[in-house]
Amino acid sequence: MPVLEVDRLVKRYRGGTLANDGITLAVEPGEVYGLLGPNGAGKTTLVRQVLGLLRPTSGGIRLNGRDVVANPGYARQAIGFLPQGQFLMDQVHVDELIHGIAKLRGLPRAEARRATEHWIERLDLGTFRATPLATASGGVRRLAGFACTVVGGSRMLVLDEPTNDIDPVRRALLWGSIAELARDGASVLLVTHNLAEAERVIGRFAIIDHGRIVREGTPAALRTLVSDHLRVEITATGAMTPHAALRADTANPGSYLLDHRDLAAVSAWIQGLREAGSILDFRIAPPTLDDIYAASVGSEAAGSAA
Repeated sequence: MPVLEVDRLVKRYRGGTLANDGITLAVEPGEVYGLLGPNGAGKTTLVRQVLGLLRPTSGGIRLNGRDVVANPGYARQAIGFLPQGQFLMDQVHVDELIHGIAKLRGLPRAEARRATEHWIERLDLGTFRATPLATASGGVRRLAGFACTVVGGSRMLVLDEPTNDIDPVRRALLWGSIAELARDGASVLLVTHNLAEAERVIGRFAIIDHGRIVREGTPAALRTLVSDHLRVEITATGAMTPHAALRADTANPGSYLLDHRDLAAVSAWIQGLREAGSILDFRIAPPTLDDIYAASVGSEAAGSAA
């Protein structure tokens, strides 16, 4: 049975705005389910309803088989939620915050301390354990928030842009932690614009646009939308006129889309540029989540997400 079931969910605000229009999805045990979409697509409204913070106009939400619409308090108790915003307890140290949240979640003192130490080590926060949140960087505050979200052992997690402000090394640690939690049986609803990194952990994802799910499936399955394309990235030493077979990706300067049938011609053109010293580096790769996203909601929305 899915851990989270959303069935034909509709949310229309009093002013008439239709934020969610018949959304249906399910998150299975141990699954990382990605939720993608441009700003204003309806992602935040959907998350607030899943958390029991907003009542839907119609449709249903079930968490562990229980009706969240009828019992919103259960969702708030059972879900570990990492919002986009920062914690406001500025005078609390990083380890005090994590330990305090662990005890609030019902862990005995010794177990709460063990869990705190585990996440401080796992996320490489040892240097900052005694740092007050008021003086901590945005990345450290974000990692501390993630640790607070997962320290109680919630089996359903909702993570909203979890890697914001985090440096590349610790970002990799966080993605690895999300994958480990899923392997241990936790279910994750992941809201993100970081498509390239999220692809490493997402099992399935849905793309929301104008309140509706416009695409859903695994990254591999949805690559059929752009199966005739390759992505070409070129770092030139100066001004460069692209090959006629390359289509510019307006959201990513220096990046182009290429049909498979033109690969030989473009490869020869790139080799000529390399021999002439006109390019520093290049990369030809299969389509990514960015390409699927662009194919689903249009280049303007994809550019905003990037």
